[in-house]
Amino acid sequence: MFKRVVMVNVLVFSALVLAIGGSSCPTTLPTPVDPAAYTSANRVTGGLLYDKWWKAAGLAEPTGDHPLWASRPDTTSNTRTGPDTWRCKECHGWDYTGVSGAYGTGSHKTGVVGIFGTTKTAQELFDLIKTHHSYGTAGLSDTNIWDLAKFAKEGLIDTNTIINSTSKAFLGTAATGQTLYANSIGTNAACTSCHGTDGKTLNFATPPETEYVGTIAADNPWELQHKIRFGNPGSAMPSLINGGGTNQNVSDLGAHCQTLPQS
Repeated sequence: MFKRVVMVNVLVFSALVLAIGGSSCPTTLPTPVDPAAYTSANRVTGGLLYDKWWKAAGLAEPTGDHPLWASRPDTTSNTRTGPDTWRCKECHGWDYTGVSGAYGTGSHKTGVVGIFGTTKTAQELFDLIKTHHSYGTAGLSDTNIWDLAKFAKEGLIDTNTIINSTSKAFLGTAATGQTLYANSIGTNAACTSCHGTDGKTLNFATPPETEYVGTIAADNPWELQHKIRFGNPGSAMPSLINGGGTNQNVSDLGAHCQTLPQS
């Protein structure tokens, strides 16, 4: 009788093993279904929020340092305070690779990893941004946070495909970029309509300092590619990819912008 009970228990246990993860069952779990809010989210809006979320969302500028700022791995290289510490790009970089990329050295270094190639699910990203990163408490709506999650999963590119990480030169053709710069691209107006043919119509710095399109193109091409692709929050600058432009267009435009006056 004792042997029969043991044998029955062994058989039941074996059946459970097969049902849970035995050779007769798939070894991988089903792909999680993205929430409807993520499916309808906007990666371009997310790209603007990644830059300056309060400008993109029409909110008041944050005060004080981001709650996680004091716990950044490198607390000495980047001494910025206040609103700058709340910008996603300040830790994760304009090339989205954080300490592994352009912000791996210099005054912007925080030691924080990038977000490019994230394997987190949409829901995990939402929870991370809203709760762990405190953007829900800061005032961002759930819709905006889903937009950021969409950007992180679907809006990033490998910037090494359009920018030489060593020389900082765009890999596009400047002559082609000059034509694009002077003409409408998709539904977007010509760059010259706001920036002028020499890129100096708008000064992004506070006078007497100057910062023009050519300045950014030379000093921080990764920032330029982001603003070309997504636009500039709180301004009339549109998103190239929203208007039908391509990454090759971005590379060509960047190459031309690097020929423009820097000061």
